[in-house]
Amino acid sequence: MTRHRTLDRTLRVAVCLGAILAAGCGGDDDTPAPPELLQITTTNQAAVAKATALNFASLDSVRDAGDIGAPAAPQGAAVADSAKYALGKAIAAASRRYPLDTISGTLPCPSGGLIEITLDDRDNSKGPSAGDVLTAKFNNCREDPFSQIKGDFSVNIASYAQPVISGLFRFNQLTLSDPDGTIAVNGQASIDYAVSLDSAGTSTTRVDMKVPAGGLVCAVETAAYKETFTYDPDFSALWNDVSPATAPGYSTSVLNGKVAFASLGKVLLATDPPFRDVWEEDGPQSGAVLITGYQSRLRVSVVNTTTARLELDANNDGTYESTRDVPWSELLPF
Repeated sequence: MTRHRTLDRTLRVAVCLGAILAAGCGGDDDTPAPPELLQITTTNQAAVAKATALNFASLDSVRDAGDIGAPAAPQGAAVADSAKYALGKAIAAASRRYPLDTISGTLPCPSGGLIEITLDDRDNSKGPSAGDVLTAKFNNCREDPFSQIKGDFSVNIASYAQPVISGLFRFNQLTLSDPDGTIAVNGQASIDYAVSLDSAGTSTTRVDMKVPAGGLVCAVETAAYKETFTYDPDFSALWNDVSPATAPGYSTSVLNGKVAFASLGKVLLATDPPFRDVWEEDGPQSGAVLITGYQSRLRVSVVNTTTARLELDANNDGTYESTRDVPWSELLPF
C-alpha cells in the first residue's frame, strides 16, 4: 500500500472516529439523549405546581440582600408570615442597623450573635462606591430569640445609592433558620436596585436579578417539605415593591428561565402576567406562570387569594386537557 493510500485510510478512520463521538458513525447505539426537561403529567402536575410556588417564595430570599440603609416597607400579616422564609428581609433588617459611613466593624444582633461588615474601599472614598467590595458575615445572628442567620455574602459593587447597593452578589451557605424550617442560598446573582418616587408620592423599589455563569442554588426545608432549586445561567427575576401614598402597598414578581427541582427535574418558567400581592391581604391577587416541560405544559394561575388553577397540556398540542383548582395552602405549606 502506498503512503498516499495509507494516509487516506488514516484520515477516513479519524473522520469516522470523530463522527462516532459526535453522532454514532453507523454504530449500533442510536439511543437518543434523554430530554433536558421534565415531562409534566397528570401524575406529577401537583408536585410541579407546588415546587414552582415554593420556588417563588425561596428566590424571594435574595431580593433584599442589597437593601442596607433604610427602614423596611410596612407589611401586612400575610407578608409577615411568608417572610419567615425570606432570608433577604432578615439580612436587610440586620444589615441596615450598621452604618456604612464606618468602613468595617462588628455589631451585636438584638437577640445574640454578631454581624460583621467589611468594606474594601478600593478608591479610598471613605464609603461604598463602584469597584468596592462589601462583605457581610453573620455569626449566629438572631433578630429574635427564635431565628438565626449564619454564613456570609459579598458584593462587587457596581453602583451605590442609599439605601441600596447593586452589583454581583456571592452567597456562601447563607442560611436562615427558625422553628418552622430553614432556607439556604449559595452561588451568585447580579442584582440591580432602583428606587423612585413619583409626583403622587408613590415610592417604588425595583429589583432586577439575573443568574450569571456561576449559577445559584436555593434550598428550603420544613417539617413537611424539602426541595433544592438550581437556576440555570440567565435565569432572571424582577420584583417591584410599590408604596402608594394613599393606598395599600403591594409587590409584583416575575420569574423567567430554567430551574431544576432536585426531586423532579428541570422546567422552563415564563411569568405572565406578574404575580401581585397586596401587603394587607392574604394570598396573591393576580398572576400566572407557564411551566414548560418535555412536550408538555402546565399553567398555574391565580383564581383568588385562596385558590390557584392548574391547567395541563400533557402533549403540548396547545389545548389544556384538564383543569384543576387547588387551595394555595396546598402549594405553599407554611
